[in-house]
Amino acid sequence: MKNSRILFLAIAIVLVAATIPSCKDDNSAIGTDLMPSGDIMEFLCDTLEVETYITRDSHVETQSRTISPVGIINDPIFGQTTASCAFQVQLSSSNAQFNNEIDTTDLTDVNLSLQLKYAKLYGSSESAMTININRLLTDIYFDSLYYEDHSFSAAQYELLNSAALTFGTDSTIKIDMPESLIKEIVRGGTWSNETFVKQFKGIFINTELTSGDGCMYALDLIGNKSKMVLSYKYNDTIRTFDFNINEYSARLNMYSHDYTNADSELKTAIDNPETPSTNCYIQGLAGLKTKIKFPALQTLFDSTNIIINRAQLKVTLQEGTTLNTLPSPTAMSMTKILANGKFDFLEDYKSNSKYFGGSFDATDNSYTFNIPLHLQGILNGESDNGIYMVANENRIVPYRAQLYGGSHTTNKIKIIVYYSKY
Repeated sequence: MKNSRILFLAIAIVLVAATIPSCKDDNSAIGTDLMPSGDIMEFLCDTLEVETYITRDSHVETQSRTISPVGIINDPIFGQTTASCAFQVQLSSSNAQFNNEIDTTDLTDVNLSLQLKYAKLYGSSESAMTININRLLTDIYFDSLYYEDHSFSAAQYELLNSAALTFGTDSTIKIDMPESLIKEIVRGGTWSNETFVKQFKGIFINTELTSGDGCMYALDLIGNKSKMVLSYKYNDTIRTFDFNINEYSARLNMYSHDYTNADSELKTAIDNPETPSTNCYIQGLAGLKTKIKFPALQTLFDSTNIIINRAQLKVTLQEGTTLNTLPSPTAMSMTKILANGKFDFLEDYKSNSKYFGGSFDATDNSYTFNIPLHLQGILNGESDNGIYMVANENRIVPYRAQLYGGSHTTNKIKIIVYYSKY
């Protein structure tokens, strides 16, 4: 009952504190009108240090995402990141038959091309890259789970065509498919979607970097401009048939990270995940995340009745680590680590996601989080298993950031806590 009462009072006071921009002095009476008349409270403010740890972001589900990044990026801090994808193409209409309109002995005027639209570019567009369009020889499934480390062996795909990875002003790239595939499709008789997907299991896209630091294109696969198109002449007119990539097509993204040429401090942090880190590293596409713990909280408030009124955690980008071609996250999120190793949203986010924060502040290159309810839970007896800080859209966007960590010599991450003693 005591913990429930404390949590109720904490929530009530936090709601009031959320409307107050700062704590003017140690004796400010935030929320005193909400307290029972018999309770006498002392309002205080402290700055606490935190511990930060760097860990790999693994076991990330990558199926059925809205965006599929492809490419290679060599980052002076984070090393090399590689992204590839695979997907099914499906008939745009059932019972498709082409040999009644196409002379299968003369394919001069028949063309089959893969058209891909991209949503955004990350990295240097001046890098020279090759895109490989491969035919899958193994099945992929719409209702299966796939993770970032999924891969295909050399025996599970074959090359259809390669081309320079460049997009025009219309934001699409067109790659011709070989005549052997055209013959297979137009001579195949009547296709149902089931028989077509069974025969043509899908496409696997990977890339090669030939010069420069590399780049990554965010493909919009399920937009209406990404598709495979068969075009042919019939009775002196050009006809087309679309093989679509839609929400029912199996789609999966695959990512890998090579930290061989990464910054030496980052490599040290990765190799020592149980040692408090000097810097914080955030990297999308199943790269890196930062774990934050609050050991000073129990030390300071060990035997005192405390209600956390307000708690602001601020993390700041390190100067000289941002690149125009490789942007830092527009916003970041935090998840609580549960005792069973799984994750959950913080109570602060559940209560008021807008007040929770996490958006990038360009005025001082920082991200601020309001987490009083999370700290109150620790004071009430919950285990401090830590919280993970990750970039928003980290499953589809290669955001990266180097920030000051809990063990930094001059700019340690700290949390300002406004609290009440009773």
